[in-house]
Amino acid sequence: MNNEILNILLRDKTTGKNILWANAEHGAEEIQAAQIDSIVPRYLKDRSDQKQRTRDRAEIFTPPEICAIQNDLIWEPREPREYWTDYVDAKFLEITCGEAPYIVSRYNAVTGDAIPLVERRGLLDRKLNVVSNHTDNVSDWLRWAGVALCSVYGYEFQGDNLFLARQNVLWSFNDHFEKQFPKARLSDEILCSVAEIISWNLWQMDGRTDAIPYYVPPTEKPKSKPKTDPNQGTLDLDIEPPAEAEPPNVYCRILDWRTCEVVEFKSLTKGAK
Repeated sequence: MNNEILNILLRDKTTGKNILWANAEHGAEEIQAAQIDSIVPRYLKDRSDQKQRTRDRAEIFTPPEICAIQNDLIWEPREPREYWTDYVDAKFLEITCGEAPYIVSRYNAVTGDAIPLVERRGLLDRKLNVVSNHTDNVSDWLRWAGVALCSVYGYEFQGDNLFLARQNVLWSFNDHFEKQFPKARLSDEILCSVAEIISWNLWQMDGRTDAIPYYVPPTEKPKSKPKTDPNQGTLDLDIEPPAEAEPPNVYCRILDWRTCEVVEFKSLTKGAK
């Protein structure tokens, strides 16, 4: 992975900075490119670290066979034939996505065992399989694979998980391309474009606040009248003190690929049940 792609995968589109570690060891520190080698999947972490993350963030990864069963409940396992483009474009969001096993199933998130491409049952894997079944040239494949990629979203609190999720999606995209076109290779320019989509669609967020990790939304305090001396007059002026300015870009933003409009994620969930 070249430095340009790496920097894109580390970028947080809401703040314009790098994603945060957001773990017990590093807290709100940004992840730097030089630290990437210290990021490992959960199955390679120390047992004590795994337990700590489970206690702190309720981190428990789902075996791939369970992911596949649940994905089957969302999408019928048989291939859609008449409206395959609608299938490819259908929107999906994985909340607290971890290393994104529901989106792409490159390996068993519990054991670390690699999963052959033909056996992968992630939702993006399924979409890319459909694209491969209905296209026979690089141009058409890239067009519809891009649509599939833009349709899949996910958010995660812990930055190392998020980086691994982004990396897994990038590598999976490349895996499916190379299977379809064994003699071709994706250029660095195209991979950068794929990484840009991924960095928008997989973002870092506290799902309780729809904001970046560690941001505490202000709470409304009841207005109280100042104590006055009953022997003195008062000035009853209808003036409200200015509210404190909210820090810029704290509520997470995503991109609507159909309109190319940046929107706050929380605006999409108003009124949702």
